[in-house]
Amino acid sequence: MARTESIGTGTGFSNRRSHNIPQAHHEAGTPAKIDPVRIAAIVTVIGGLVFNALLCLVNTRFMGMADRHVIMSELVIVGCAFLAAMTRKSTLYVILGLFVSYMMFLFMLRGQVNPKAVRDILIPLTFYFMAVRIADARLADRLVTASGLIVVGFGLFEYLFLETFLEYFNVIGYYLARGTVTLDQVFGQTKGLFISGQRPEARTILPFLGQHRVSSVFLEPVSMGNFAVIIYSWALYRGRAFPGRWLVFALAFTVIALADARFGLYSCVLITLLYPVYSFLPRLVWVVLPFFLLAVLSIYGITSVSGGGPNDLAGRFAVTAHILTQLDLGVVLGSETTDAFTADSGISYSLTAFGIFGFIGLWTMLVHAPLKEARAWRFHSMMIVYLLLLMLISDSFYSIKTAALMWFLVGTAGACRQTAAPQRPAAAAMPRRA
Repeated sequence: MARTESIGTGTGFSNRRSHNIPQAHHEAGTPAKIDPVRIAAIVTVIGGLVFNALLCLVNTRFMGMADRHVIMSELVIVGCAFLAAMTRKSTLYVILGLFVSYMMFLFMLRGQVNPKAVRDILIPLTFYFMAVRIADARLADRLVTASGLIVVGFGLFEYLFLETFLEYFNVIGYYLARGTVTLDQVFGQTKGLFISGQRPEARTILPFLGQHRVSSVFLEPVSMGNFAVIIYSWALYRGRAFPGRWLVFALAFTVIALADARFGLYSCVLITLLYPVYSFLPRLVWVVLPFFLLAVLSIYGITSVSGGGPNDLAGRFAVTAHILTQLDLGVVLGSETTDAFTADSGISYSLTAFGIFGFIGLWTMLVHAPLKEARAWRFHSMMIVYLLLLMLISDSFYSIKTAALMWFLVGTAGACRQTAAPQRPAAAAMPRRA
């Protein structure tokens, strides 16, 4: 299938490609054919965003859901996206084959299989290569705008009509049915918002909104902050080439305010402050940075007498440091498993899932992903910063709720040319490869 080479050749949800079909042919009124790959991209990206909310509705009003229903839903979404990502080029199959072979080796050493670790990387690969195949920045713009409107609209419904919302979307009941939480953890409550849906202390952002932290279609507020960073970064990167950027900026900060997402706010500020330096930092810096952070965290964890801290950034930093010091050498190398709770530390979870060598390989592959134009490095860098920050406090960046959209945008940025903006010399706009 022919691939769009620049943002000027895509028309969002249509199948028009000006390089392949003469302009006069369209002006004559001949209808464009439906592109199943483009339709698959729209359905799977939006599906990854909303399917948990739909399952929650089914669990609340119609029939009980279990974890297997969530797994099957993810398999359908990722499977459709993978079919859309398939081309005659071998890159996707080679990377996937090498990764699966490596994970099978680790499973053999550990004596048990962990399919979640394979799923955690299958999602990025699938949505990234699907975006590379389509290579249409206008489609990405529309998906970002549509996703933002869905999240904010659903979030306002939750905030303004909470009792009605819970009649149709009993979040706690859904997570109890899945087995994700237990009755002890929710103090016997069987109806209500997610555990973190209420701030135990005063809000940080717009305190007059109260202690309710809106979760919207994600059903838990952590993903709200992650989502805001992703759509904000895309609008910042696209600039004037994206007519709806100001709407997306407003949607991003609305999401942050509704969820009281401190991580989202701080990340957006930092990503913006770093924007002028992305073009000058060599890739080697980004390759070694997570391992530098790993060393600093380990030293802090060894020298610190506390195993945790308050519910703020410093406290989350201490929790991650403490978790890292509890991991045995065999766990870090990938040959052993652990029962330690690592969900509050993305870097710790990554080590336990893939081992240090797998983590090095995956991270290096991300940093050195090919880019069709130098300017795309800016969005690439923003997502690297986002992942580095999130690794310190959570493993939620693996969730398909936000990962589907994020990796689709990363793939789109790398595969398109931003012809609407003046091109800078590659040597000045993108750091040299190390």
